[in-house]
Amino acid sequence: MSTNDDTDAETEAQPGHEEDRLQATRRNAAKFFAALGGAAAVGTFAVSGLYGLEDSALSGGPDYSYETLYTQGTRVVDGEGNPVAVDAISEGSGESMTVFPEKEGGGALQVPMATTLLVRFSQDAYEEPTMLEGTAEGYAAYSATCTHAGCTVSSRTGPNDQNFLCPCHQSVFNPLQGAKVVGGPAPRPLPQLPVGVTEDGDQLIIATGPFEAPIGVE
Repeated sequence: MSTNDDTDAETEAQPGHEEDRLQATRRNAAKFFAALGGAAAVGTFAVSGLYGLEDSALSGGPDYSYETLYTQGTRVVDGEGNPVAVDAISEGSGESMTVFPEKEGGGALQVPMATTLLVRFSQDAYEEPTMLEGTAEGYAAYSATCTHAGCTVSSRTGPNDQNFLCPCHQSVFNPLQGAKVVGGPAPRPLPQLPVGVTEDGDQLIIATGPFEAPIGVE
């Protein structure tokens, strides 16, 4: 004989109920970000590092895609889940670090396709086809998944180690020109993630939208 509690528990466990919950969360997230209105100024955002949304809002639930790993306002964090501030890399140094989107309640969403390369040159060093409006304070961010065979781009090469290098098949990408392919078999650039800097005292790096193109092998 079933009790009301048993019935409620069974209803909550049904896949359809879960899908309804995810859809509602995404709608609420969309409304929230739409309410930011004029916050989409290039370079900086008048927000205090948006976080605390459920993973389904920040990361698209279990079905990750280039459009859902990051959304507008997602904080960029290091491998230990620490938010990345504007002074994490010296401006003009050309140095880079591996980062991830922040999960609900803190921590790094460390699924392979979420791995991201954050690099900082001088702001005026970037050239087209870089999405210039997606750079800020000298920062640019690109997917770390190679577009040739899906390996992780983890090395640097070229003059002053300017370019990104995939160690699997030696594809080379120029981060100053939209991570376009300048060597090796990769068929297309590493997708760029638009970033900005919050205007609060913490000055954190955040995504200002999703990746511009599909990640990895198409």
